[in-house]
Amino acid sequence: MSERTPHELVAFVGTRLMSARVQCGLALEEAAAAAGVDDERLAAAEAGEAALDESELEALAGVYDQPLEWFFGGETTPLPYLPFFDIG
Repeated sequence: MSERTPHELVAFVGTRLMSARVQCGLALEEAAAAAGVDDERLAAAEAGEAALDESELEALAGVYDQPLEWFFGGETTPLPYLPFFDIG
């Protein structure tokens, strides 16, 4: 995988989050509740507007039955992603 900018990485992870949720047949609110994540934060993450922290991603990985690395294209979690930041 080529080096992504923080904005590109957040957008990529957001796409993966939405894809996994839809494949599981869950509404955004259902997935957020199952993972203990605020539904507005999950919506922002799926839209590529905000990054979730590692614990939130791990919880969603469990709900979606995916390894954490899947959200990053199969690679290990890039450290620049982990701190929460808004890119808006």
